[in-house]
Amino acid sequence: MKKKKIFLIINKDITNSIDKIIKHKNINIVYRNYNNNYENEFKKVLLTTKKKNIPLFVAYHQSLIKKYKVNGFYIPSFVKKKIYIGEKNFLIGSAHNFREIYQKQLQGCKIIFISPLFNNNKSKKNLGIIKFNLITKNFKSSFCALGGINSSNFKKVLLTKSIGAAGINIINHLSFMRKFN
Repeated sequence: MKKKKIFLIINKDITNSIDKIIKHKNINIVYRNYNNNYENEFKKVLLTTKKKNIPLFVAYHQSLIKKYKVNGFYIPSFVKKKIYIGEKNFLIGSAHNFREIYQKQLQGCKIIFISPLFNNNKSKKNLGIIKFNLITKNFKSSFCALGGINSSNFKKVLLTKSIGAAGINIINHLSFMRKFN
């Protein structure tokens, strides 16, 4: 079985958690900060990820990807326009339905996060394993499970056709994700 990837979505410096993060060889960081003072926090994250050789993706702020060398760009589901960042950069995106999946494919996303796989605080509605697999069967893209993944249900991600797991709170459950390594 191919190793599953872990996409840790963050909005602040991760220096305090770096020891927990680097234990996972297949981890990727997605920096997603929609606040005004995003660049100072981003510089800290960039420095940490470069030191530890962790792939870094930046969301929403195209200026950061042009100014700093990162691995790629993350396109949130609410961004509908085509993103032009250069051919060298890897695009990932998130989607909640067929229309958004199709849109992310048109935007050139190589990996699409499908959300929510499980119940989380924001959504009472989830896809579950069967719907996730049925949806992803209809597309040729690579898909990643997002939403509500925690220590009690992360093993179920292994039952999906997902290349891995993504989440904001996934950092709290990294110790349980040894099966991904």
